[in-house]
Amino acid sequence: MILVTLIIGAALFVAFILTSGTKWFSQHKWINGLLVALSLILFLGSETLTILNEHGNYGMKTAVSTQKISIYSAVASNPKQPAAIPFLVLRQNVGRDPLYIYNVNKQGKPKMKHTGISDQNQFKVTDKAPYLEVQIQRRVFQNGFYRRLFAFSGDENVKVSTRNVFFVPEQHQVMTTEEIQKMQKAMKQKQEMMKNAAKEQQGATNSKK
Repeated sequence: MILVTLIIGAALFVAFILTSGTKWFSQHKWINGLLVALSLILFLGSETLTILNEHGNYGMKTAVSTQKISIYSAVASNPKQPAAIPFLVLRQNVGRDPLYIYNVNKQGKPKMKHTGISDQNQFKVTDKAPYLEVQIQRRVFQNGFYRRLFAFSGDENVKVSTRNVFFVPEQHQVMTTEEIQKMQKAMKQKQEMMKNAAKEQQGATNSKK
């Protein structure tokens, strides 16, 4: 709508200027001057509102949507052997931006998902079931009038910011994928050493017999 009034205002202003002296209204200076002034006001007003909407978000407001996702430790649970880390969230750096990898499968093989690039990531301790709260701020029109007025601006539902809040147990740890790989390698080596030591001890016991 604002683009229509902008075009109409510009067209009328040019028309009234160029047709000065050739149309009936131009024979009366006050009528011609009034029409020129009104068309100029329409044009400048539309241009001003367009600039205010584009650079000052005029007619817009911020709407916040919240999504809660149940999450589980990135390490698969094993009833026979307690995990070295009770609750684990992985972190993968993409340039300067961290992405957090979490498990959404309660039982069996972990089903991993990750956050997107966001403006803020935060961890809070909770005594309830762990979950991820994703808060997304979007820019929307204040009401139907502004939606019709700036219909072709492309500003509807523009994402302003994203905030991820992880509510996790007190005994939790955030590790990079490289750190978890090193830890798994070290644990595997330790298990091999323990197996070898047990074999040597058993061999020594058998030799004494």
